[in-house]
Amino acid sequence: VAALAALVTFIGVGAAFLLSEGKTFLMPGPLASAHGAIENCSACHTKSGSGKLSWMHGLIAGDPLADSKACLTCHKMPDTALNAHAASTEVLKQSTNRLTKIAAVSPAPQSARAQNIAFPMHDAVAGGLFCATCHQEHQGVSFNLNRISNEQCRSCHVVKFDSFDGQHPRFENYPFERRTRIIYDHAGHFGKHFPEVAKKDPARRIPATCSTCHDSRADKRIMALAPFERTCTGCHLDQIIGKERASGPAGIAFLTLPGLDLQTLKRKNAPIGEWPDASEAALTPFMKVMISRSERGRALLKAVDSLNLQDLTEASDDQIKEVTNLVWEIKGLFHALIKEKASDVLGNLNVGGAETLSANLVADLTASIPRDVVVSAQQQWLPNLPAETANGPAVSTVTTESGEAGSTSPEELSGSDPPQATASLNAGDEAAAETDTPVAEVGGGKETRCADEPPRTIEAESEDAAEKAAPDGAADETVTPEAEPDGGEETLAADEEGGAINGRLPLPTGTPRAIEARIKAEKEASDGAAGKTDTAETEPDGCADEQPRAATGEADTKAATDGGEEALSADEQPRGKATDQSDDLLFPTEEELRASSADDVSKPEAKTPANASPDLDTAAADPQAPSAPAISIESNVDPESWAEYGGWYRQDYAIFYRPTGHKDKFIHSWLFLTGPHAPTGDSSPAAAVFDSLTGKDAQGSCTKCHSVDDIQGKGRVVNFSPPSVESKQGRFTNFIHEPHFGIMDDRGCLTCHDLEKSRPYLKSYEQGNPQNFAPAFSAVKKDLCQTCHASGMSRQDCLLCHKYHVNGVTTPIINTRNPAQ
Repeated sequence: VAALAALVTFIGVGAAFLLSEGKTFLMPGPLASAHGAIENCSACHTKSGSGKLSWMHGLIAGDPLADSKACLTCHKMPDTALNAHAASTEVLKQSTNRLTKIAAVSPAPQSARAQNIAFPMHDAVAGGLFCATCHQEHQGVSFNLNRISNEQCRSCHVVKFDSFDGQHPRFENYPFERRTRIIYDHAGHFGKHFPEVAKKDPARRIPATCSTCHDSRADKRIMALAPFERTCTGCHLDQIIGKERASGPAGIAFLTLPGLDLQTLKRKNAPIGEWPDASEAALTPFMKVMISRSERGRALLKAVDSLNLQDLTEASDDQIKEVTNLVWEIKGLFHALIKEKASDVLGNLNVGGAETLSANLVADLTASIPRDVVVSAQQQWLPNLPAETANGPAVSTVTTESGEAGSTSPEELSGSDPPQATASLNAGDEAAAETDTPVAEVGGGKETRCADEPPRTIEAESEDAAEKAAPDGAADETVTPEAEPDGGEETLAADEEGGAINGRLPLPTGTPRAIEARIKAEKEASDGAAGKTDTAETEPDGCADEQPRAATGEADTKAATDGGEEALSADEQPRGKATDQSDDLLFPTEEELRASSADDVSKPEAKTPANASPDLDTAAADPQAPSAPAISIESNVDPESWAEYGGWYRQDYAIFYRPTGHKDKFIHSWLFLTGPHAPTGDSSPAAAVFDSLTGKDAQGSCTKCHSVDDIQGKGRVVNFSPPSVESKQGRFTNFIHEPHFGIMDDRGCLTCHDLEKSRPYLKSYEQGNPQNFAPAFSAVKKDLCQTCHASGMSRQDCLLCHKYHVNGVTTPIINTRNPAQ
């Protein structure tokens, strides 16, 4: 019977192996619901094969490390997954040291001591904890794989306890591991600010409950703040846009023409070109960042960093040269912002070696500044910038401290060859240096050009020489401001009101000062027009190709009596050929176009008037209507008040940006860009921008509420983003507010959070370490939690408040490739 039974058993087992499709009948128990779709044992058990007899591998213990790695094919975790709590070695070391101190003063229960002696876990933990240590499979479909008993938890810990209301350690500083991102002094608002607001305006909404400002949100974990528009805007919006600023501009100075010691620069013969003498502005940090885009710009800023630009009396010769270079660098920056796109100028700021900035970030960095704002500033501050940029810095003689003359070349000033060569300023020729007017020999006399005419280039001078050699007066007439009776030499004096200023290039036509000079000259010409004849009627033969003049309502200037030269008024442009007839105010001559080239941002097209005679060699042109000067609208509103609710405005010699309100993109983008490269105490341009926007009296007042943290080994960051669940990663404690709201007494939130008015809350934000913190509320005590979480009342198991995997576990989307078409 025994032999027959053994034979039947053998045959039955063999038939089961041979006839069964799988090996599920060999499993010690059903899989949990989450793993129920797994059919192949080798998916989890690496030593299990797929053959009929592969079950025999299970008779020998498998490799738990290999099996744990199989788990990680679906459950994505960091490289520290097999460490306790999947935490890094440094975190575990700090936690162990802290808990060891607590264990020294915490008595352990007898049961925990016995368990530790019978099943020591120190070595096991040191070698790593495998997934199967806590997650036991084959316990049934409804089994919770995440369930871990208290005994499993405390088997590894150096602090042994039996229950939460027993020997569980007391809380140290919960929940304040770091300071809050928003600086909000509850004691100051409740005790001072709110009562003052109520006295001034009883209709102002004062928070009645904590829920007015705080909300647990959808994730139930983070006690978040309500939006700024619902809470703080009534009191703090005016501070942001600058309405409540007691001193200084409400806007942020972005572009300026810094004030210079022009007397010293003139005494040194520094060739800086035109520069306003009334400016008292300083070089802005934003301009320093833009200038420091290149290595040369960074070296230049470093050389002038210690100088007071408005007092250069003690500056050395080399420092004067660097200041001159800085002037041309600033002019080049203005020219680039007008000539090119703002994205081209700011797109490669190279702050901290960063790559090219994105289009959205560049738009925020410039706050979409209109091009006309920069153009209008240039036309008023630097009207001859196009001509100066086309000609490049002039070669000048810089007087040294010892009285010797040293030459400064354009290459030394600009760092590259100038676009065109320019005439040298002779230190001995005082008259030429004062009037800044080139003088050309014409038939034994000298030609002095009008104050409105741009400087002549070498090419223009060559063309004039060729025209002088042409027969029968084919060349254009020589232009002089006033004709001397004897035909002698003439000099151009600067117009006292609106004309050229000594030491500067002349104003182009179309500017307000040039228009005023023209009106004044025309009025003077009209007073003496009686008895004068038209110049065209008294011209000798050979001048038929002279540019005909447009009738302006006044008689033409008297022809010269000696030498056949004609004198034009000081505000009149040199006349071109007859075929190029045009109104000189609206349409520059060829010489003006060559001087301005493509750099003049407002260059009009030259064209022949529609009413001109077909045969200009034999007939005079029809009169043209006079050009009406541009008349500006006077306003009693200053530019800063005009931009009351934010935006760009220009005042004195600076272009300002006024914040538009909360979450201003201009301020946020500059802080975002410069913060990581602006360590505390640094003197770089990036740090200068960051410090100017985060100071106590900075426009926008961002850091009045948003704290600034030091980034170890890098820079600083302004905490604009609110706390999130992701920001809680790495914390063992898991607390949810919402279930507790229904069991609080009449004190509400004050049941757990007691306000302590004596703590130096605001003082702790004066330093950059967020871990050094003096909270305004007292910490939550264990005794308070024990009133509910105790034996026979509420849960008190470990996983109620703690999570094992501190950084969580994610299951990624399957990387399925699209089929090839």
